[in-house]
Amino acid sequence: MFQRFTDRLVSYSFVEDMVKKFFLSFLVLILVTGAAATGWLYYLVVVEPGEEIKAENIRLLLGKESSVYYSDGVHKLGVFFDTAHRQYVSYDDIPKNFINALVASEDSRFFEHFGFDLPGIFRAMIKNIQAGRVVQGGSTLTQQTAKNLFKRTERSYRAKLTELLYALRLEYYYPKEKIFEFYANQFYVSGNGHGLGVAARYYFNKKPEELSLLECAFIAGSVKRPNYYNPFRRKTEKGVGLAKSRAKVRLRYVLGKMLDLGMIDRQTYDSNVAQDLEFDNGRIGFALDHSMELVRDAVSSLPVQRALEAHDIANVATSGVKIITTLDKDLQDITQSSLRSALALLDVHLKGYDRNEVQREMEDIEYTGDSTLKEGAFLFGTVSEIAGTGRDIKIRVVLDKQLGEGLIEARGLDSVVGAWVKYEKNRWSQAGPKDLDRFVKKIAVGDRIWVSAGPLDEVQEGRPIPLRLEKYPEIQGGALVVRKGKIISMAGGNDNRFFNRAIQAKRAMGSAFKPLVFSAALQLGWNSADLLMNRREVFVYHGKPYFPRPDHSNPNEWVSMNWAGVKSENLASVWLVAKLCDKLTPLQFQEVAEKVGLAPKIVDGETEPYRNYRKRIRDEFGIQVNREILRRAAFSLAVKNLETDFLFEGLEQEYNSIKWMHYGLDFDRYQEQLDQELGLAKQPVADRVRHEYLVRSRLLQNNYLELEKRKAKLDDIKNRLENLPGSTEDLPLTGGTPYATAAIDIGVQEHLGFYKSQSQQLFYFLPDTSRITGVLPVGQGELLQYLRTLDNTQRVQFWQNIVLAEGVKKKALDMVAAQLDHEYEKLMEKLPFEFDVLAAVDDFRITVGLYYLIELCKEIGMESKLEPVLSFPLGSNVVSLFEATRLYESLATGKVTVSASRENMDDDEVFDEEIQDDSLAIIDRIETADGEVLYRPEIETRTVFDEKTSLVLGSILENTVRFGTGRYAWKNVKIAASEENYNLSLPMLGKTGTANNYVNASFFGYVPEVAPKGAAMTLDDGYAVGVYVGFDDNKPMRRRTTRITGAAGALPPWTDVVNGIVRAKQYPERLDPVDISFYGLGIERKKLAQLNVAVSDENGGVPLYPVRMVESLDTGVPSILTFGEITRGGNLTLERQFSPYWRAAVQKPTK
Repeated sequence: MFQRFTDRLVSYSFVEDMVKKFFLSFLVLILVTGAAATGWLYYLVVVEPGEEIKAENIRLLLGKESSVYYSDGVHKLGVFFDTAHRQYVSYDDIPKNFINALVASEDSRFFEHFGFDLPGIFRAMIKNIQAGRVVQGGSTLTQQTAKNLFKRTERSYRAKLTELLYALRLEYYYPKEKIFEFYANQFYVSGNGHGLGVAARYYFNKKPEELSLLECAFIAGSVKRPNYYNPFRRKTEKGVGLAKSRAKVRLRYVLGKMLDLGMIDRQTYDSNVAQDLEFDNGRIGFALDHSMELVRDAVSSLPVQRALEAHDIANVATSGVKIITTLDKDLQDITQSSLRSALALLDVHLKGYDRNEVQREMEDIEYTGDSTLKEGAFLFGTVSEIAGTGRDIKIRVVLDKQLGEGLIEARGLDSVVGAWVKYEKNRWSQAGPKDLDRFVKKIAVGDRIWVSAGPLDEVQEGRPIPLRLEKYPEIQGGALVVRKGKIISMAGGNDNRFFNRAIQAKRAMGSAFKPLVFSAALQLGWNSADLLMNRREVFVYHGKPYFPRPDHSNPNEWVSMNWAGVKSENLASVWLVAKLCDKLTPLQFQEVAEKVGLAPKIVDGETEPYRNYRKRIRDEFGIQVNREILRRAAFSLAVKNLETDFLFEGLEQEYNSIKWMHYGLDFDRYQEQLDQELGLAKQPVADRVRHEYLVRSRLLQNNYLELEKRKAKLDDIKNRLENLPGSTEDLPLTGGTPYATAAIDIGVQEHLGFYKSQSQQLFYFLPDTSRITGVLPVGQGELLQYLRTLDNTQRVQFWQNIVLAEGVKKKALDMVAAQLDHEYEKLMEKLPFEFDVLAAVDDFRITVGLYYLIELCKEIGMESKLEPVLSFPLGSNVVSLFEATRLYESLATGKVTVSASRENMDDDEVFDEEIQDDSLAIIDRIETADGEVLYRPEIETRTVFDEKTSLVLGSILENTVRFGTGRYAWKNVKIAASEENYNLSLPMLGKTGTANNYVNASFFGYVPEVAPKGAAMTLDDGYAVGVYVGFDDNKPMRRRTTRITGAAGALPPWTDVVNGIVRAKQYPERLDPVDISFYGLGIERKKLAQLNVAVSDENGGVPLYPVRMVESLDTGVPSILTFGEITRGGNLTLERQFSPYWRAAVQKPTK
């Protein structure tokens, strides 16, 4: 037992010795490892830190650029950022307030730690754990400087340690002041450069040393999220206000930290937080061109920033990445030069070419022109010599920027002379032989001029460059080419800098909105062959009358929908908007109302209470319901429900007249307003004003309530006549009461308002002011004499058949009155704001249609605020060129491609990105110098129009180019090959747009691509092209006989851009010459049982009877594409479909 005990003691002693030895060895190992690590760290930091840590290399890193390329990835578009966007500030020139503000907000122990701050790291860890997410970082200013200078390529512990190593190197080799200087010169400034110098100029238009404490605190507080606090990046007042409120919150934080650290006292804190920060956007170096500005916006956007941060790139400007844009180099040059040339000619057309005025304007121009000499470049120069006359004229020009000498010959003057002659005489004038010499007298040696360069490939060395004289324009514009939602080329104005009109300008695009209305109508049951009313009318909406006017004469009171687009008919388009929901069944109408937010809402299975629904519809949408409005609704129902009865009674003509008649509620008040506005009784007015007054007065007189008054007056006369002593019922066929006595007895004048047709088959009862032809007045005596010849039955028929208005007999009006009362009683049985009641109210039905249009625009990607107004198809709303161009891509293809980046944002971030979606359309990808893709925009392609609707819309827009307002393009865009002996017009889709008072002219269209087999064109993968021209201040583009319409102002440059696409994409070479020379050139479309029927151009595009089919390639015959059936009798039965955009999105495409 004792032995066992002693053995155990020995065993315990042995174990204890082993443990001691183990711990001792472990301690030695730790010490050795620590010493080795310390030595290795000393070696890496002190002995061999690497070349990057040297001051000259850091300077190079601070000046590092990121290149931007065209879509080919080879040709460079520009760089971020050149020397003008880098303003290096030394530590001694950095305001003390900025140093304190940045240290207080980002790294309070910056001047104490050795590159990393353990207490700060632990504090950040605790706060992040408490918040359940990352709310605070632990990186010091030194670490942030190291990360920005020496890029991390991945997120890993190894990368983080490498960053820490660089921070230690910075701390060892540079004083704190120098590290701070590095940081202060590399932080990102909202796409405008980097560093304190740029930030001071950008935000406050000051030098760094001029900054106040408040301004220093703002810049210091915004270094990590510049876009979040930047008011200049917002395009709405709400956005600017949000950015400023965020800035105020951030300022309180920064100033509070400074107060806590004793950098400022309480009084200073209180006085500064009470101040409003005054921003003043200064100019940084020189302006980027429009393309580079849009790229700048894109790389500053939240999706791009997130993607780059995932690769630890905080400053794209100095990261050295490659930014590949969607811009096609050739098309970009063509688009810019086409717009510039058009603007120059339009300016001459509207303002002439006065030498003194031109020279004065030249003195005020800050723009210096293009810097590179190439074909299509626009340059400034000075006239050095003028020699010769007529076609032998030669004007020598010394170009600015030492680009050489150019020569303007006669052909370089022809365009501007032609425009000048139109200005001097009228828009129809053509330049003659003597006009060239007359114009040249306006140019003198020494004049400053604006020119464009001609082809340079044949210019021999030492020879002057061929030039074309231009005029630097006041008028401006924009041009865009879009493909699958991406910007392929863009021109944002003449100068190609500052305000980008292709993206930023909001313009009234006029009739370019009409096809959108047609598309909505086709989705909601209308057919392209439906006839639309195309005569002067009054439309009442929300109690206000609207009298749209045509912009050209058209004798056709009814036109097909297709031809309303082809001829750009204002009246028919507005009428269609007012009737947009008329083809819907009650259930379909309710579905549409639900989708646009006008039906009772259903939330969690509960229907919106009646009281809430009534308040919402009344207050938010302005819908009013009272007894008079219900009677107006009852009138509409009565007319609709009486159609069969009218036809049965043989009153088809009467029904057609009453069917489109207004009820007339408040028309008397509208007439009074009309009288007051025109003041006819007080002062003389122009003939056109008086004519318009008479037209509107006539429209207001033609209504049901007016006829009811007339009918009541007729009934009164009838009753009085029949109740006279010796009334007509008792009168013999001859003799009776003297006429004069009868007149006295009934208290009326000799002429009662009766008329008769010359054939004496019809009697009329009309107001004395009515202008009628083919009828004769009927006196009282003659009327009584006629009544004596009738028996009782005939007299009843006589009164029933009296015509009270054009095509409306008293009998018809009696039928309407009786049915109206019946419908009114049914409506009164329900609550006024029940959906079934509202569905009969005109204002409500119009509102549903207008809000459907607005929601459809949103679905297509339009973000501009659109007002629900009846002038919607006339372009009363303002949108950007990009929005409108993308609209036409959707109209042509049925699809829209938009940024999908918003899906991953919360509401606040979506609002914060209010200007970003458009800019992302110019980015194809961002990659490293080694080709690794860091970011590619997420896009979403969705179907908006079903296949049939797209097919019909394409026909309308193609017809517009062939037979309508786009004919210039049809005549001037050709597919030609001299070897194959053909010269064919390219089938295109398009539509003009002319804003009210000629303040804007536009043309939008779609250029098909060559089909795979080369035998036709296809709408897949084509190009949407949009152009607008107009003064920035919306000054009217007119002078005497000159009116700049969409066809006159925007269509010529649009055509030039399209011809550029044809050349650049080699359309002639890719088409099969055998097929197109034999069959012709058309657009390849799916076979969906569509009909292509001949129509009468003279009769408003109405299908011919009997219906005749036309081959789609027979481009000379007016025809429309529609859906329906041809009956045995040769009539066309129209097909209708209900395919709103939400249903189109889920339909499967036809193979």
